Amino acid sequence: MLGASNNNPGDTAMLMHRFRALRAGTFALLVALCAASSHNTLAADQPTMKPHSTKLTYWRLYTSADGNSHWAEEELPLVRSPAAGPEGRLAMHRLGDIKGAMVAALAAGATEDWHVAPRRQFMFCLRGIVEVTAGDGQKRRLLPGQFALLEDLTGKGHVTHSAGTEDHVALAIPVPDGVPAKQ
Repeated sequence: MLGASNNNPGDTAMLMHRFRALRAGTFALLVALCAASSHNTLAADQPTMKPHSTKLTYWRLYTSADGNSHWAEEELPLVRSPAAGPEGRLAMHRLGDIKGAMVAALAAGATEDWHVAPRRQFMFCLRGIVEVTAGDGQKRRLLPGQFALLEDLTGKGHVTHSAGTEDHVALAIPVPDGVPAKQ
C-alpha cells in the first residue's frame, strides 16, 4: 500500500488523498470517453429509412350495399417524415386529431352477439386473442400487435369472441371519415 514504509501519518493521508483523486479523475475521464464514443456510435448505428414507403397490412371490416359486413385486406402507407431530428427517422401515417380513444377488455371466452361498430375505429389487439365474424360468415383472428379498421356502422354487423384463456384487451382509436385514404 502507498506510504506503508513511511511512518508519518500526515504523509500517508496526503498520499491516500492524491491516490483517490487520481482514481476519481481517471474514472471520470474513462466515463467521458465511453460516453462520447457510444454517443457517436449510437448516431452512426441508426438505421436509415429506405427511400420508398413502407406499408402496414391490416384487416378492414365494412358494410356492403346488401347490409352484410365483409373483410378486406388493406395497407396503410407509412411515408418517411420530412421533419428534422429524431422524427425525421420515422415513417408515419397521420390519423388526424384523435378524441375518444379507449382501452376495452372482453373476458376470456365471452362473446358479443351481432352488433355494429359504434364509430369508425382502429382496434389494436393488445392482449389475448379476438375472433371477429363478419355478416358474410368470414372470421378473422387478431393476435397481440395486429389491428383492424372497423367501419361496419350499419347492417347486420359482426360477432366478437374473446378466444383463448386470456382476456382480450384492445385499444380503440376513432378515425375520421376518409382516414386512412383509399389508395
